Amino acid sequence: MDTTHRESPATGGSPAPREHGRRKVIGAGLGVLAAAAAGGGVYWATRGGDAPGPSTPAPPWTPPAHVPASELDTKWVGVQTHDVAVAESFGAWLGRPLDVVVVFNSDANWAALSGPWFAMAPPAGQDWGQWVRDDPDTRTLVVSTGLVPAGPPEDWRARGAAGEYDAHWTTFAENLVSKGLGSSIVRLGWELNGDWYETHYIGSTEAQREAWKAYFRRIVQIITAVEGADFEIDFNIAEGQQDSVTIDEMYPGDDWVDIIGVDVYDSYISPIDPTARWEEKDAKVNSLSAVIAFAAERDKPISIPEWAMVAAGDTQGGGDSPEFVNQIADAVVGAEVRYQAYFNVPEGGVGMTLADAPRGRAAFLSRFGASGDAGPVAG
Repeated sequence: MDTTHRESPATGGSPAPREHGRRKVIGAGLGVLAAAAAGGGVYWATRGGDAPGPSTPAPPWTPPAHVPASELDTKWVGVQTHDVAVAESFGAWLGRPLDVVVVFNSDANWAALSGPWFAMAPPAGQDWGQWVRDDPDTRTLVVSTGLVPAGPPEDWRARGAAGEYDAHWTTFAENLVSKGLGSSIVRLGWELNGDWYETHYIGSTEAQREAWKAYFRRIVQIITAVEGADFEIDFNIAEGQQDSVTIDEMYPGDDWVDIIGVDVYDSYISPIDPTARWEEKDAKVNSLSAVIAFAAERDKPISIPEWAMVAAGDTQGGGDSPEFVNQIADAVVGAEVRYQAYFNVPEGGVGMTLADAPRGRAAFLSRFGASGDAGPVAG
């Protein structure tokens, strides 16, 4: 969502053990600012172009074997939180354990980015490495991370593509693997088409976008080459036109992407009628249906890493809307979906949680709860 997301500490039957990560198939073996105590988010603007620089050859890498989207259509249910207790209580309310939890890495500096706080030095109640290790067959962490620390040089995309930051990404992957998080979904440069993120905005020019894509590919090759790594890579855009650049102009290529994600909020739409709101959203560039179609053409599953009802107000939110919840659920049922996660905090312009939306909450429980039709696919 194109406003600041800040984490707040408040807020069916058990799924079969999952096969983590498609890259394991061939043995590849090859904004949020999270402070030490909790998660937070800041969006910045970024400007300027990327000039080419001296290049370091990328390490040897073999693209992973393709896995059909149907085999990754797990429809896992998740929530965004940095507190384990919040995730557990959400699962208890849902009537089934959560499959995924979305967290945000720090972008304070390279040491913080490459040594994720939630794994290396977690505060009490926020040890997500332990959460996964306690039940690795049914739990997956979704790691949202920027591509550079805050305050990057103007040409950071080109520098990254040339290999200047390689060592940091090796350390990032090694640290996650060392804490039992080597099968995480890495949401690399999430909402990349939003200029509110200086740490991973794809850019406003073709040159910037091409450098960004080259850097993205390089990061994927580095982190998946670390011994013990079995990451899944989520290429995750924000719904809407942003710079009117379509997803196909931003996409780095099939070999470097496992999941194609899109964040969807019930906001910035003027019609009040829920059906008219959805139709107008669907007409936007990079709408949910457009991303589903784009992924289907490539036989990739989608994700909805962030979605939520939004309070009425400056962001033109739809408020308590069971219609919006059911529209998302219908999309999940009809598509091949790896996971979806509800952004159940009021910060970031959302202005409400499920607790503030009794009708929407009932619809969510009905569709995604233990007996819902939009929950995990048995496998």
